[in-house]
Amino acid sequence: MSIAYINRGDVLGQVMKADHQSTTPFYTLDGCHSGLVSNVFKALISSQQKADEEWTKMCEHPKIQDRFRTQGIHEWDSRDLISWDDPTILFTLTRMLDDDGLPIMLGEDRNRERFGRFPHQTGSTIQYVRDNVRDLSSQTSDLFEDLVTHLDFLLNRCNSDVVDDERYMDGRAGLSIMGFLTFEEVKTLRSTLLGGGWSVARDEPIDGGVRDAIRHLNALLLAAERRGAGIIHRKHA
Repeated sequence: MSIAYINRGDVLGQVMKADHQSTTPFYTLDGCHSGLVSNVFKALISSQQKADEEWTKMCEHPKIQDRFRTQGIHEWDSRDLISWDDPTILFTLTRMLDDDGLPIMLGEDRNRERFGRFPHQTGSTIQYVRDNVRDLSSQTSDLFEDLVTHLDFLLNRCNSDVVDDERYMDGRAGLSIMGFLTFEEVKTLRSTLLGGGWSVARDEPIDGGVRDAIRHLNALLLAAERRGAGIIHRKHA
């Protein structure tokens, strides 16, 4: 009788792989320079369409030039001169840094952790809120429309419907950008979350889930608002 030898390392590896596949992604909201993020995004879209006017205008901004220089780039007159992919450009040129050049973290650790992996199938706090809020009136109100529009900005602003492919979800080193808000849009989203234009779906899968999700989302939005920042919504596989 032959005895099959089972490699314990192989078994452990299979278990770890299964655990990894069952773990939902982690999400973050990163503070960004509100006056730059939409301009950089528009410039990248225009460059993809072989139009350089927006790129040239963007590169006239002193903060953009300083950020390129700190990254060792001294020629930026054309998009073709930059080897980075689009999500790397958007994130690197606009993320808000402190005086020591370190990324500014929004909110407290607890808020970031609870926002980062919501206990539902997608793991996304914003997607959960989007799926489980309803308009209070029989017809869609302006308040509710503003709410879902700004949630969608964070969920879908950089998706293939806007940029024609999935490049923002497949950046180098795993950089995945779903969407962003400017400072004014941050304020609008926060006011609509705290306003009375919506209700929770009757069939919400988690009792109190929307209220809990909004509590942590609001804390991060408030932190961005206090800094005069926009936000970038990232997904970490």
